[in-house]
Amino acid sequence: MKNLLRFFVIIIIASLIFTAIGCSKSDDKSKGPIIVGSKIDTEGSLLSKMIILLLRENGFEVGDKSGTGPTSVVRKAILSGEIDIYPEYTGNGAFFFEETDSNVWNDAKKGYERVKELDGQENNIIWLTPAPANNTWAIAVTGVLAETEKLKTMEDFAEYVNSGGYVKLIGSEEFVTSEVALPAFQKAYGLIWEKNSL
Repeated sequence: MKNLLRFFVIIIIASLIFTAIGCSKSDDKSKGPIIVGSKIDTEGSLLSKMIILLLRENGFEVGDKSGTGPTSVVRKAILSGEIDIYPEYTGNGAFFFEETDSNVWNDAKKGYERVKELDGQENNIIWLTPAPANNTWAIAVTGVLAETEKLKTMEDFAEYVNSGGYVKLIGSEEFVTSEVALPAFQKAYGLIWEKNSL
């Protein structure tokens, strides 16, 4: 599952507007409006601002709904037409289409092709060409903790935590609740957390 979450941009726009995005800048004031949304994380907000700048630079009227909400809220917003475009991870297709048991999501290219096919057929949503980026979940510790406790691998970290080592974990709500993030780490490495520590 380490390659499950790869970053891509998702878009739903009528074919004429979609074609116009790739066209050269024009003085046509009738382009848009296009409503750009994002998740509430810093990455999503930054990427939505980049999309907004690109669209405006190409003559589109743009509505800014950066920070729309968590994944479930943003997904509902694009399906209902409240937003037209937002940055998304292909791996989330496993949850959108209840295919979390499929191995297709472990391969970036196959996952992209699968979510592109499913969203195109069922929702008329078009996934653009994937960005050349990897956004795999990870856990990081301070250099001091790693050196003091000789932590070099996730196995070392799990052993430290499971033997009573103190850790204050900070992460997004989705990291803690998503089946492919913290729960997957717990399962893979046998991490045992105190209920009140999360």
